[in-house]
Amino acid sequence: MQRWMNKLALLSLTALLGLTACGERMPTVREMCDQDPGLCADLNEDNWCRAERRQLIISRYANKLQEIPENQYYLLKDLQKYSQCIELASGIEHRKLKSKQSHRIEAYLNSLDAIKALADKTATSDAPLLLYWHWANRSDTDALEQLLALENTKAMQSHELQFALATYYAKQDQDKVLSHLYNALRLYTPEQRFNVEIPESLVTYYLSREDVKNAYIWARVAIAFGSETMNEQQMRTIVNASDEQYDDWQDLAENIVDEIEDGEFKRRPDAS
Repeated sequence: MQRWMNKLALLSLTALLGLTACGERMPTVREMCDQDPGLCADLNEDNWCRAERRQLIISRYANKLQEIPENQYYLLKDLQKYSQCIELASGIEHRKLKSKQSHRIEAYLNSLDAIKALADKTATSDAPLLLYWHWANRSDTDALEQLLALENTKAMQSHELQFALATYYAKQDQDKVLSHLYNALRLYTPEQRFNVEIPESLVTYYLSREDVKNAYIWARVAIAFGSETMNEQQMRTIVNASDEQYDDWQDLAENIVDEIEDGEFKRRPDAS
């Protein structure tokens, strides 16, 4: 998991290279904070939620360089993830330094304010990613209608937006769910941020159909990409296969991971 988190941070920084002058070195996260304290001043100062804090700072930096819908969308997602983490941390009593606990509470409240401010700012955007966020997080039915009107257009042909369509059809049309999830993987390219909820959703889909082979394979894929919800031992308890089967399925999962990471995933649901 740590290997993928490190790679994710590297990809996030690499994606910013196109926003800087040719040959200019990207600043480190520490340098980002030194250059613009506002990127970091409202966050916790201790070691809690380090990965979430780091990713949030990178997203803030990217959005500062280029305030486009894609950067705003990922900033909203990273604010949410940081907020969820620091909310948990703020409730953990620090035995020696109470000030650290109170600082986490302050950071949590700051995160809520930041989410609301950016959500309000983007509320009238017609960018598909932001339409998806406002529907998924604010139950904005107008945003959903606009998003669905774009379903068969080129605007929706992206890794993240195909997943968005899959989430909409989750309770209505399981064939469409599967199709959109595989489309999302085929559309992924290495310089993009990978959405681990896609393989996680495939696990749920295949378990609902008692297809333990594919459920296990996709669980291993999700784990390889840093899933926090998939657990190897839990999956083995559910699947209950032979050691030989596990080895074969693990090999298949590794092949899929390689294909996704290289941007060469071409599989179809009936040939997964």
